[in-house]
Amino acid sequence: MKSEKEQSERTPYTHRYSLTAADMDTRYRMTPGAVLLYYQDCWARYMACLHLASFDVVKMHRMWVITEFSAWFEEQTALWSDDIDVTVWNSEIGALRLYAEFRVHRTDGVEVAHGYGCWTLLDTEAHRLATLEPIQAQVPILPEMTSDTHKKRRFPAEGTPLQQIEHRVNPINLDFNGHVNNRTYLSIAMQSADEEFMDAYAIRCLSIHWLKETFLGDRLLSRLTLLPHETEETTYHYLNTISRNDTEPAAQVYSEWVPRTMQVDVSVHAQRV
Repeated sequence: MKSEKEQSERTPYTHRYSLTAADMDTRYRMTPGAVLLYYQDCWARYMACLHLASFDVVKMHRMWVITEFSAWFEEQTALWSDDIDVTVWNSEIGALRLYAEFRVHRTDGVEVAHGYGCWTLLDTEAHRLATLEPIQAQVPILPEMTSDTHKKRRFPAEGTPLQQIEHRVNPINLDFNGHVNNRTYLSIAMQSADEEFMDAYAIRCLSIHWLKETFLGDRLLSRLTLLPHETEETTYHYLNTISRNDTEPAAQVYSEWVPRTMQVDVSVHAQRV
């Protein structure tokens, strides 16, 4: 592995992580929430090398905000205690949006997930989007490594909810900006999938739109809708809409699930670790 300084002089940027117990499900598999966590952490480390991390841009009264996230998952995932390499690179930058892509892979080269996020700069004084033009020269861009179109995904309209989950925002849901951490919305949405379902089905695709900020004490209501799909009878397509205080949506989570073909033998895995 190259040093942080050496990596700051090139792209893509890679950082190695060891999966902890907080990253796994009941079968020791890496969770979708952990993929989002390590993507954000790795990108933050990379931007720190470019002197554009959150603690850098706050001096300009700016704050990084992620507005979209899309990921595609492989069923042959990483397990608890595995080391994983997360690679990030910036592939497109415009006046208001920066797209940062990622790849999560095991140290044996097997891919776990890939995707991208959309980042914007928020003016913390005016509370509106700020232009990225002043920092564009500092951001290396690799357009040739774009893995998917960055056109915003349009989610289908909600149907009749299959399930509703209520969550009251508490202090552990907050990030260093005092807003609800964006992974909290994914955690709330994933509560809709019980253990039996997650043991039989694997997530194939996940897309999140963060729409409104929420704060301590807010009431978040998650509504789960099963979306119709004509061609894949064994695939489930879900939409979770999470609203703040019964008003406008704060986030939407779209997910696709397919039957599992691989199972983890917990007893064998326990011997391995």
